[in-house]
Amino acid sequence: MAITEVMPKQYRYVLRGGPSLKVDLHTGAIAEGVLTFFICLALHFVLLKGPRNIVLKVWLLAVATVGLIMAGGKYTGPSMNPANAYGWAYLSNRHATWDFFYVYWICPFIGATLAALISKFLLQAPPIKDKKA
Repeated sequence: MAITEVMPKQYRYVLRGGPSLKVDLHTGAIAEGVLTFFICLALHFVLLKGPRNIVLKVWLLAVATVGLIMAGGKYTGPSMNPANAYGWAYLSNRHATWDFFYVYWICPFIGATLAALISKFLLQAPPIKDKKA
């Protein structure tokens, strides 16, 4: 039984959507990997080299996320997060396909790993200063 069958009718419209492949398999996989790469790189850059103001950091990350979602919306309805994609796919009973696993798990993992490697060498964290008592 699908979740939309047990959910009250007035709230069913909320569950329409989520990440879904709108292009061929490999184009969607590349798009999801590239989008995840850029969101992870933005996260590392803002946290390590960004402003000290926490509100500004959150705003910059929100702008980056919204921008990447808008850029990738015509490809995969981008998730950039395997857990998020799995939740939506589980609700619509699409979670057990190889295509889903390839596009929303394998390629984001590769993109995030590449972003971590690049940020490790390019964006080194400032050294931690010892506090004197």
